[in-house]
Amino acid sequence: MQNSSELIKRIKHHIQQLSVTIGERPTGSAANHRAEHYIKQIFLDNQLQVKLQKFDCIDWEKNKTTLHIGETEVHVEPSPYSLPCNVQADIAVVENISQLEQIDLAGKIAVLCGGLTQEPLMPKNFSFYNPEHHQKIIHLLEEKKPAAILTASLNDKQLVPVFEDGDFDISSAVFSTNDKDVIIQSTSPIHLSIDSRRKKATGANVIARRNQTTRNKFVVTAHFDTKPGTLGALDNAVGVAVLLTLSELLKDTSLINAGVEFVAFNGEDYFSMPGQTAYLNTYGSEFNQITLAINCDGLGLKNSKTSISFMECSEKCVSQIESIRQSFRTIEQLPPWYQGDHMLFASAQVPTLAITSTGIFDLVDTVIHTTRDTQDLTDPGLIYEACLFLQAVMNSLGQDASQG
Repeated sequence: MQNSSELIKRIKHHIQQLSVTIGERPTGSAANHRAEHYIKQIFLDNQLQVKLQKFDCIDWEKNKTTLHIGETEVHVEPSPYSLPCNVQADIAVVENISQLEQIDLAGKIAVLCGGLTQEPLMPKNFSFYNPEHHQKIIHLLEEKKPAAILTASLNDKQLVPVFEDGDFDISSAVFSTNDKDVIIQSTSPIHLSIDSRRKKATGANVIARRNQTTRNKFVVTAHFDTKPGTLGALDNAVGVAVLLTLSELLKDTSLINAGVEFVAFNGEDYFSMPGQTAYLNTYGSEFNQITLAINCDGLGLKNSKTSISFMECSEKCVSQIESIRQSFRTIEQLPPWYQGDHMLFASAQVPTLAITSTGIFDLVDTVIHTTRDTQDLTDPGLIYEACLFLQAVMNSLGQDASQG
C-alpha cells in the first residue's frame, strides 16, 4: 500500500512537470511531445501496456502582430492558427449576417463586431458541433474575400478570439472592445501585420491498458494539451495527474474481470479535436464494452469541493457510486455539464462520470486558457482524495462486472 504523503508529493510533481517544467503544450508542439513522453514513461513505470495513437496536425507559431491607425498603434493579438499578413487597407464594419450578405469586402479589412462577435465560431470543418449560422458566416467571408479580418474580443477583460481555426485561410486578429471606437471611426486606411506560421506536425494520444483479456473495461480520460499561451495547471495537468496516480494505485490491486484503459487525450484545446476524432474512429466500435467512462478535467482547485456528474448511467450505477461518495467529504454531485471529453462517450450512450472542481466554472472567463492558470491554484490533497474515490468506484463496479 502506497504512503499517502508520498503519493501527494508525486501528484504535486506531476503537475509541476507538466505545467512548469514543460509549460504550455499546444498539440503538435515540441513541448506537447515532451508531455506525451513524460506520460508514456510513467505509465510504463507502472507496468501498463502503452500505445501512442498518432495523428496529423498543425503546429502554429506566432511572433509580433501590430495594428496601426495613422501614427497610433492599437494592441491586437492574432487569432489562433491565423495565417500571416501585411495589409494596409480601408475598413468595412460588419455587425450582423444581413450586413455581411450585402457588403463588398474585396480588398478591405473586415471589422466584425456587434452580433457577429457574441460567441466563438466553430471551426469550418468541426464535425462534433457546427451550427448553421456559424457555417453561413464562414461561407460568406470566404466568398467575399476580405484582405484580412479584425474581430472585437468576446470578453471585455481580455482578448478572446472569435476565430480559432487552422482550416480558415483569411488572416485575422482580435482587438479589445475598449478600442472599438478608435478602429471603427477611422477614416483612413489601417495597417495590420501578423507574423505567424503554420507547420505540418504530428501529435499522439497516449493510451495505457492493463488486463486487456477481459471484455468489460473502465476508460479513464484526461487531456494533456493546452491552448497557446497558458501553462494549463487546472486545464489540465491536474486531470493527467489523476490518470498517472490511479495507474500507480491500481498497480497493487486487481479489478475482478474488468480491464482498465487510461487515455491521455491530445487535442481537446485544439481547433479540430484530432486526438478525440482518431480515438473515436479507431475504438468507437468497442464502446459497448465500457462499464464506465470517467473524464478528469479541472479538479483539485484550492478551496473548492470536487464535483461529479452522471451521464447515461443506470439508477443502479448512480446509487452504487453515490453510496461510495458519502465517505468522501470533499466530493459532491452536480448536474451534468456538456463541455469536455466525456461527451465523446455520453453522446454514444456510454455510462459516463465527469469529475471536476465545483468552483472551476467561476474561472472559465478569468483564469482558464490564460497565463493565470498556474500550479499555485491546485491542491494535490484534493486530487489524491479524488483518486481514492475513483479507485473505490472501479473496485466496486468491477466486482459487478464479474457477475454480469
